[in-house]
Amino acid sequence: LTTTLVSTVANAASSAKSLNTFTGDFNPDNFRPVCPASDNIYRFAQTTTQSVVGPDNFIEYGPLIAGGLLRVRLELCVVESFFNEAVGPFIEKEGLRWILPLHETVETFLAGTIFALASTFILVGSTKIVSVLITYADVLVGAPARLFGGFAFDRAKGKPVTLDIGFGPFKKRIVGPGSPKDEKKEETWEDFFDISQVENKDLPVVIASGTVKAFGETSKVTREVLEGIDLFVGRYLTLIATGYIGIKFLHFKVFPDFPQF
Repeated sequence: LTTTLVSTVANAASSAKSLNTFTGDFNPDNFRPVCPASDNIYRFAQTTTQSVVGPDNFIEYGPLIAGGLLRVRLELCVVESFFNEAVGPFIEKEGLRWILPLHETVETFLAGTIFALASTFILVGSTKIVSVLITYADVLVGAPARLFGGFAFDRAKGKPVTLDIGFGPFKKRIVGPGSPKDEKKEETWEDFFDISQVENKDLPVVIASGTVKAFGETSKVTREVLEGIDLFVGRYLTLIATGYIGIKFLHFKVFPDFPQF
């Protein structure tokens, strides 16, 4: 089956009239991917690093810093360029009929197979880089926003300060009313936007601190979503891509006349 699949892909590639596709801008020697978002991230990281370590250290350790940042930029550029310069224009021109058509042709089989293989290779490594960057951003920006914004927001709304020490059944509240064993109600969005008990003089503080807290919570949700995507890609994308290629191969080579209309 493996030999037949490889042979089918090779024959499909040779019969497709696209030899000039691999010349010009798509020649490896001439290919220059355009990655404006990745370039902006690289410049921001470069400027931030120089501000943190200082100009002297930046010059001394410049090759190491630049080498690391450029490779991060490269990983991000792979994803950006693949979707902006390859997948997007192809879908805009050909539509989505090649994904699972009623009747498989050489062109639809080849397009789906190459897309599945390329997506697997590109996404498995690159989503990890994106997840790491978002995690760092959440730790450095999102977490402080949730901590300080949430503290100021709760104080402006009149909630008492509480501090617990210990863990589990040994937890003890040393600051604030109540007990750590009391059932704690999860804050909903309705509770978040409820300002009926807030005095007018405290409204600017509530709005400002609430905005900071909302930014921190958004950062947390974004990190969790991207971590979920990274986990899904690393664990299941290869299996899904392999199954997808197998289905297209069976439809193209084994059951070419199915369905009968």
